[in-house]
Amino acid sequence: MVDRELLEDAAGRCWPGATLGACHLLPADASARTYVRLELLGGAAPPTCLAMLLPPGGAGRACEEITSGAVATELPFANLQRFLRQHGVAVPEIFLIDEGRGVLLEEDLGDLPLADALLADPARRPALLREAADLLAGMASLVALADPSCVAFHDRYDGPLIARELEVSRRYGLAPIDAVSPLPANADPEIDRLLRRLGDAIGAQPLVLMHRDYHAWNLHLDPRGRLRLLDFQDAVLGPALYDLASLASDRDSDRFIGQAEEDLMLEAWAAGLARRGFDPGIAAHELRKLFLEAVAYRTLRVIGRFQFLAMEKGKTSYLRFLPRMAQRSRRALEESGDAQLAAALAERSVHFR
Repeated sequence: MVDRELLEDAAGRCWPGATLGACHLLPADASARTYVRLELLGGAAPPTCLAMLLPPGGAGRACEEITSGAVATELPFANLQRFLRQHGVAVPEIFLIDEGRGVLLEEDLGDLPLADALLADPARRPALLREAADLLAGMASLVALADPSCVAFHDRYDGPLIARELEVSRRYGLAPIDAVSPLPANADPEIDRLLRRLGDAIGAQPLVLMHRDYHAWNLHLDPRGRLRLLDFQDAVLGPALYDLASLASDRDSDRFIGQAEEDLMLEAWAAGLARRGFDPGIAAHELRKLFLEAVAYRTLRVIGRFQFLAMEKGKTSYLRFLPRMAQRSRRALEESGDAQLAAALAERSVHFR
């Protein structure tokens, strides 16, 4: 139920004299946040804006992903928005923050995610994917600033965190699709060893400023056709190729991204880093292997996350993506040279066969 009085008050404080028209609750996702599109009239207000409603009890400051333990003293979304906007990354404008009442008003970027644009116009795919890879390079290269005022620089997607993510992948992601509880801990030493080897490879990648959920549904084309970045509040310092792997392999992105598109994005990403004067220290001949390892890790991680949401939160809508993501994970493992892990996964879950 939307608290209209709360939203009217927020809009009136932001744009004195503005009145609130219709409120449209947007479809829920895996997040604990709720989004409402507000129609506005008068008071120099824009025609619409988005209200982000934060979970109660101060949970808005907590990273909704697994973290290495850093505690935010400011709403991470606001902190990251300010930092990224200051350095030229295309993020939405924030109009008002009222953390005490759990509401934030931000720019409405419309309803055209990159995924829909890629499906609707195949001829534009190369240009859009290059733009997405270059936007990512712009964010990744900001790691060189080492800015202590930005919350992302106080947390790392490091070895212990990767190990915890892979534990979720094994216990939840390899459980039967109809399971009501996860697999027991420490019950499969072989798969633990193989997953740990993959995790070590990911943890050894150079660090960049990592979005952590960079995919074609978190990139929107605004009304002017400019690509804009959403859901950046969980950014940390992390493995260089994770975000590009996320863009290439999230949900059913194989509908619009194949190997040719992957190669195009890898080239655009590397060129974008070089143009900004940032060298992550990755040799050209190593780039695709590191990308494939990141694809395998990221798809395994998300499969575990989706099964966790189904079992623990009752959110089952993402389970339909598991077979396609599992097959993408297996192909990436085989191409990168880890046929042993690919075979072990196939032995344990029908999705990987």
